[in-house]
Parts: sequence; structure tokens; C-alpha cells
Amino acid sequence: MKRRDFQPPLSGNPSHRLGIGAHRLYRPLDSRGSAHERKDVISDEVSDSLQVVQADPLILCLQYPLNHNNPMAPVVETLELAVCVQVLNAKGQWISRTHIIHLNPRGEGRFPALPPNTVTEQPPVLLVETHLLESVDHAQKSG
Repeated sequence: MKRRDFQPPLSGNPSHRLGIGAHRLYRPLDSRGSAHERKDVISDEVSDSLQVVQADPLILCLQYPLNHNNPMAPVVETLELAVCVQVLNAKGQWISRTHIIHLNPRGEGRFPALPPNTVTEQPPVLLVETHLLESVDHAQKSG
């Protein structure tokens, strides 16, 4: 998809909309070495940090927010990212497809979407106005 697919016309709706949501999943280890998973909603922080890397195809980057609640004990942390693409159908209704991705926020590699219905509680998804996002310094200026 291209950045212009999400661009609203002068009047009316764009043909596509993008939504982003995020949870920080972490398991602090207690003094006995057992872990208890915690989940923080970080959708606002992730959405506010989005920047355009490339316009065609649309590639965005995000800044993983610091965990101010991070306990002193060792922690295993996962970013649960919800990506929702909505398409406007001929009847003027939005058809949504949401994919959930788990990734190590400090790691590299490929992170495929989780199988549908494996996440019981999706993070709140916020609408992203892609035409208002800033470009990163190294972004391509096409689109």
C-alpha cells in the first residue's frame, strides 16, 4: 500500500485507513525467580512516535517508549503491536483487518503476525493520519 492510499480527498473519505495499537508485555522476576506477566497499554506513545520511512510502499517506524514502571529485577519484555487496515467498500462501510505482531523491542529479525484469535485482549487501536506524519531524516521523499 502507498501513502497516498490513506490520503483523504478534498471532500470525503480516503479509500484506506490505518490504525495502530500497542501493549507492553513484561514479566518481572521476583525474588523466587518466578515471573508474573503484566500488560501496559502504550498505544498513545507508539502512535505519537510514528514517522514515515518510505511512502511507496508505505513503511513506518516507531520509537519504543521507555518503561518507567520497570522493576529492578530482570525483565522479559515484548511489544504487542496491533496493525489495523480499513478499506472503504462500495456501500461506504469500513471493512477492517487487524493483525497482531509480537516482537522483542530490542531485537532484530522477522516478526510474522500471530494466528487469528490467539490474542484474547487486543490493545486499543488509534486512527493514524498518515498524511500528517513527519518523515524521518533518512526517508525517501516520494509519494
